[in-house]
Amino acid sequence: VVSHAHPDHYGLVAGADPSVPIYMGEAAQRVLAEAAFFTPGGGRFEVAGFLRNREPFELGPFRVTPYLMDHSAFDAYALLVEAGGQRLLYSGDIRAHGRKAVLFERFIANPPEEVDTLLLEGTHVRDSTAVTTPGLSERGVEERYIEILREAKGIVLACYSPQNIDRVVTLFRAAKRTGRTLVLDLYAASITRATGRLDTIPQADWEGVRVFVPVAQRVRVQREQAFKRIDWVKPHRLYPEQLAPLADKLVMTFRYSMATDLDRAGCLTDAQAVWSMWPGYLDDPSGTRLRNWLEQREIPLVLAHSSGHARSEDLQRFATAVSASQVVPIHTSAPQRFGDLFANVTIRADGEWWVA
Repeated sequence: VVSHAHPDHYGLVAGADPSVPIYMGEAAQRVLAEAAFFTPGGGRFEVAGFLRNREPFELGPFRVTPYLMDHSAFDAYALLVEAGGQRLLYSGDIRAHGRKAVLFERFIANPPEEVDTLLLEGTHVRDSTAVTTPGLSERGVEERYIEILREAKGIVLACYSPQNIDRVVTLFRAAKRTGRTLVLDLYAASITRATGRLDTIPQADWEGVRVFVPVAQRVRVQREQAFKRIDWVKPHRLYPEQLAPLADKLVMTFRYSMATDLDRAGCLTDAQAVWSMWPGYLDDPSGTRLRNWLEQREIPLVLAHSSGHARSEDLQRFATAVSASQVVPIHTSAPQRFGDLFANVTIRADGEWWVA
């Protein structure tokens, strides 16, 4: 049962025996299938059934109830698993400061009752010596982008994951409020279409949205003979020769693989780059190459990001609402800190089996 479409949650599915049934959200399956064409961070999965909010289903001796949650991955769920007279709640990856924060509030207002074990994520539960900052909400990111777009004299390059649908919405809203056009690449345009939310999530055919297809994506389409992938965006395309004249009116989806395209287009005068992912990725080899490329062109880089994971105070609200007999830390580098934040904490080692 795949809670959401992030690689650390579905990455080993391909290693499971083919006879094992797979369950995930329907939109998550479509997003991953679309992503698989463009990036290794995707996958095509044959599923036995789809997760739907608060709709329980039977799986062998288990009864599983998904709860749609606020997370940076689209179509993400917490999972209540019942069997043998026991109730276990897996939080999944959650937050209360995204565009779907109402889902978090609805959950804590009406959580499942009599939970024996809560497996609680704690990405932001860190060692007490670690330096942490509260971080922005997703709406805070929107306001930060508005400041950046108003001050920028040239094109604004937004470095983010197109699978972070909240961020696409943020960019569109910020662009609209500052008189700019949001430029999606073919990957981002394909992902937003795969959500199925054609009326509420920015699409290629929306006013204020255009699509740029970089060389690497054109080559992939040609190699795979997948020309329909480009045909559908033709009326909404923005071509290299159009970038420079429109530069000061654009906020553009950008990754380092598009650098040569923009160099050739000559559209980088007074450009501004914005990093909208976890800052730690900037220390990876790909992040280092990006920073070097920006520095060589004297393009400033600023941060505007909102974490996909809940703050400690929101995790406390979640745990209090569930009121489980025991809280087991998962998805954290500091399980020993849980006892300072939550009641009834039991630390379990990786690979440990226990009898309730």
